[in-house]
Amino acid sequence: LARRGVAMSVLMPYCDRLGTFAMWYRQLWAESLGKDGMGTTPVKALGAVDQHSQVQLYLDGPRDKLFTLMLLDSAGRGGRVESARAPGKLSYLAGRTIGDLMEAEQNATAETLVRNGCPTRVIRLERLDEQALGALTMHYMLETIVAGRLMGVDPFDQPAVEQGKVLAREYLAEMGK
Repeated sequence: LARRGVAMSVLMPYCDRLGTFAMWYRQLWAESLGKDGMGTTPVKALGAVDQHSQVQLYLDGPRDKLFTLMLLDSAGRGGRVESARAPGKLSYLAGRTIGDLMEAEQNATAETLVRNGCPTRVIRLERLDEQALGALTMHYMLETIVAGRLMGVDPFDQPAVEQGKVLAREYLAEMGK
C-alpha cells in the first residue's frame, strides 16, 4: 500500500470502550514505525461520531488511507424507540434499538468505503471482553513487528523520542541551577 501512496492508517472502532485502545494503537504504530523517512500516520477515529465528521474527507479527499473498522455486534441491544417517537421521516426507527442503529451505521460505513474503492479491512467482534481485547492487543503488536520488518525499520527503538527526553532532562537540570 505504501508503494501505492497510502500514507495514513485509520483505525475506527464502533465502540466507545475501544477509544482508548485506538489511542494505544496510534502511539504503538507511530513510535514503532515512524523512522528513517518511513511509516504511515496512524489516525484514531471513533464511529459513529467521526463517521459523520470525517467520512466526507475519506471518500472525496486524497486517496492516501487504509481503513480498519472494528465492528461490535450490537443488533437488538439497548433501548427501543417507540413508534410515537419516530414520526414521519423517522418512522424507519420505530421499534428499533440503539444497537440496531449502531449496527446499521457501522455496516453502512464499511460498505461505503469498500464500494468507493478504499482499502478497507473489517474486524468484527461478537463481544468485547478481556479475551477479545487481549487478542486485539496481540494482533496489533505482531502486525507492528511484521510491518517494521517489511519496511526495514527496527520497531523496538525510538530514537527521535529519546532525543526529546534527553533535551527535557537537560532543560530541567538547567532550571535547578
